[in-house]
Amino acid sequence: MLELEGQVETIIYYNELNSYTVARMITEDETITIVGFLPFVNIGDSITVTR
Repeated sequence: MLELEGQVETIIYYNELNSYTVARMITEDETITIVGFLPFVNIGDSITVTR
């Protein structure tokens, strides 16, 4: 399992009904796109994602 830590740079899409989110996250090495059900994520939040 791969874990990445970073900061949410921008939220591209957010569905208010089910919290499905598409966002950009800045890690130590790169900027990546993350997708999933993220109900309480905001721009600037530090998060850890698992792939």
